[in-house]
Amino acid sequence: MFICGYTFPGSEGNDVAFDKVIEKIEASVGDTTGKIVTLTGENAKGEIEETFTIPEGTFAHKAFVDYFITSDIEGDIKMVYYTNKYQISEISKIADGDVTKDLCRKLDDMNLYRVKVL
Repeated sequence: MFICGYTFPGSEGNDVAFDKVIEKIEASVGDTTGKIVTLTGENAKGEIEETFTIPEGTFAHKAFVDYFITSDIEGDIKMVYYTNKYQISEISKIADGDVTKDLCRKLDDMNLYRVKVL
């Protein structure tokens, strides 16, 4: 199973515990204190619809920093692929609760998102 860019044993099937994913991301990214993470949502025409700043200290914050750092996409702003945003959203709904609830609702849409980390 492949979740948030990490491989998990096939024996776990689709039932990989979120704690295992969170642990791998935290080990990969380390301390994210002071990093500013913004997501820009675009529609199919490439028009910017809204921009979010991800709350620091949340799983979503760490996951997007990890995605930005480990992605093989070049540049200061990186496109977030659908699978990644859905997986981050699903884990964040449980791990972060109400803190990222509005963000997760947006990530479940069909818009394109770009992430930037400062």
